[in-house]
Amino acid sequence: MRRRMTTVVAGVATLGLAASAFAGGGHHHARVAAAASRLDDGKALLSQATITEQQAIAAAQTAASGPLNEVDLERVAGRLVFNVDVGRKDVKVDAADGRVVQVDQDD
Repeated sequence: MRRRMTTVVAGVATLGLAASAFAGGGHHHARVAAAASRLDDGKALLSQATITEQQAIAAAQTAASGPLNEVDLERVAGRLVFNVDVGRKDVKVDAADGRVVQVDQDD
């Protein structure tokens, strides 16, 4: 029981850090726990993004649920967006401000 409780507390703490970094507008990159990148296409555009990949994932998971698949960084209608595959949805997150701008059925 003690081990399970410790794991839950650690997970909640990590989510709290990610959420506070997201809410801060992307200026607290060091506070977000490092996670393996899922970025597939668009690595060359990463320096143009204001938010991190992890912040884009956190935003996308507020709009869709399910397993996380790949993440792409691309231009859509002149806007730089992270395209995050969450469950059966493609969630587009504005790479400048972290807003969810579109949710589509996954191809």
